[in-house]
Amino acid sequence: MAEQNVITLRLDDFVQEQPIQTAICIGQDLTQVKFNQSVQWQYFTVSDFLNLPFQQRYDLAIVRLDTQETCALNDQVTAQLLVKLRDLFARRLLVVSGHQNAKLLRSLGLTQLLDQGTPTADCSLWQFNILTYKHVPDWFNSKFWANPENWDKFRW
Repeated sequence: MAEQNVITLRLDDFVQEQPIQTAICIGQDLTQVKFNQSVQWQYFTVSDFLNLPFQQRYDLAIVRLDTQETCALNDQVTAQLLVKLRDLFARRLLVVSGHQNAKLLRSLGLTQLLDQGTPTADCSLWQFNILTYKHVPDWFNSKFWANPENWDKFRW
């Protein structure tokens, strides 16, 4: 139940940053959550989602990797699920997982938001947002690029 409160609080933060009209959930049916009446939720099982052709891009995707259905998945299927969500189906991805998936999630470019690793609960919250995925380095600007107008003036 604590995970549900964390998800609801994080959804409120997401709505303040950028409006959410459509959302998809995998691993737990969140269609009945009294979060925001304007959000259109769709729930899929893992097998249904992996066979789903691309038809629509959602504002948000939430995946619970700590449920009975998703715990039985191997790393290859989990990676396939998350990559399909990240690259095709969702602008933002929110993943609730245990610590056993930390290496996989980090390798897929997700950033850890919350870690509640206690002896009774093994829960961490991860996100992928393409807008904050990679910060532009300071050297990536025209100041350091070759300027053709200076080729005859300066010697490198």
